[in-house]
Amino acid sequence: MNEKFHIETTAYQGPLETLLNLIEERKLSVSEVSLAEVCDAYLAYVEKLPELPLDETAQFILVASTLLLIKSRTLLPMLSLSEEEKESVEELERRLARYTLVRKAAKLLRREWGQTPLILSVRAPIREPVFAPAETTIERISTVARRLVSMLPKPEKLAQVAVAPVLALEDVITSLKGRIASALKARFSELTRSRNKQEKIVYFLATLELVRSGSISATQERLFEDIMLAAETTGIPRYGA
Repeated sequence: MNEKFHIETTAYQGPLETLLNLIEERKLSVSEVSLAEVCDAYLAYVEKLPELPLDETAQFILVASTLLLIKSRTLLPMLSLSEEEKESVEELERRLARYTLVRKAAKLLRREWGQTPLILSVRAPIREPVFAPAETTIERISTVARRLVSMLPKPEKLAQVAVAPVLALEDVITSLKGRIASALKARFSELTRSRNKQEKIVYFLATLELVRSGSISATQERLFEDIMLAAETTGIPRYGA
């Protein structure tokens, strides 16, 4: 390939800018085909580079090696690339696509702002821009403020749920055993008179555990009648009906 890449400015160009210039010079889009076509021109440009710092030279060499990889696959379709090599090709395409967007944005800003420098000298007068809307009144400001407040998301009212303390079975067993031991006898209804349904269930389970361990005895004269609990001193379980 005898095509030559002509640099329009003496300013330093990085590897991506150089590669993108080569692609745009041939009116191509960023793709593996276009990258393969400009490979030789890019290598010729790299050979003529002046002595650069090591990190900048490494960037040029990295791009050049990826271009050689792309051209090799174009010339040898049967060539199989490793996952790392495929990632290198895809990463170069992604970087070029991002750089193209940045360069287009820079051209747009240059066209909109012209050649006026954004950094002014200390002698240049600084004029602060004022963007006050026409017909600004207290009423208008108040209306706009109310409109903005109405657009704010309304705070959600979360339902308040009263969480009752949970009785631990071990604590109820200890308490129940102590109360029956001191009173010798007690009715189950008296022990659970002020308790809710869930707490009565815990008391009933504690009663069964104390009867099973032989700590107390439980008797009931008739079905669904009250249960009489009594302290046991023998340590042997006893059930009565």
